[in-house]
Amino acid sequence: MHPACSPYTMLIYLDHIDSTNRLAKELALEGKPSGTVVCAERQTSGRGQHGRNFVSPKGGLYFSLLLMPDISPERLPLVTLATGLACRACLCERFSLQAHIKWPNDLYVHGRKIAGILCERVLPNNSGSPRPMVIIGVGLNVNSALADFPEELQPLVTSVYEQASIRTDLKMLLPAVVEKIIATIHRLQSDSAVLLAQWQEYDYLLNKPVVYTNGPVTLHGIGLGLTPQGLYRFVDTEGNDHCIVGGQLRPGEGGKQPAETMPAALPDSI
Repeated sequence: MHPACSPYTMLIYLDHIDSTNRLAKELALEGKPSGTVVCAERQTSGRGQHGRNFVSPKGGLYFSLLLMPDISPERLPLVTLATGLACRACLCERFSLQAHIKWPNDLYVHGRKIAGILCERVLPNNSGSPRPMVIIGVGLNVNSALADFPEELQPLVTSVYEQASIRTDLKMLLPAVVEKIIATIHRLQSDSAVLLAQWQEYDYLLNKPVVYTNGPVTLHGIGLGLTPQGLYRFVDTEGNDHCIVGGQLRPGEGGKQPAETMPAALPDSI
């Protein structure tokens, strides 16, 4: 347990784990409170969007936050977008790094991935509340060097250390990031339009070639940004306008591929 000035109600800090989201989900089902954080210095089976592996070498900040946000159910998909904005703000304020956000859950600096987000929802068995708990999983490349990543990913990823040439105390960085996430999500109920407009400023795919895949469907087009509901718009090569809430959107020809592998379905992702 932590003092009132801490952004967590409970912190579990581990040297390594298979997946912080996996343990966080178990804790949510056990009835652990909103504000619980699971953090590990290394993940052996970290998960990204759609079940892809999230490579998590030592030196990164990997954590999952349990949160029961006081927002309407239809706004839950905006939690991922708000988390991306919060992580981007931390990178800018603490390290002067200008990151862009690839819908819905990745952060890039100079065309290389520096962070990934995975949000999932779960309804605790004994919470007494109809509102779901949201598990906000964040993986931020902080002190890792390129050599710490598999060779095939080295052209695609970066870290705070690689960009700013400084090492950071992860235990000091964690509460700052968690506090920023909680504060940004709190604004969703009243300031969602403002947050979405801010997100648009840092859209990694805006007016760029994109490739959209969803099951057997693959479409090429140009990114057009967010709708007021937080869906992503793009126009395909036939001139058809699409608004998407699921599937995978990645940079088109000339862009870099996401630094994740092994596609699969995650029905509880938001």
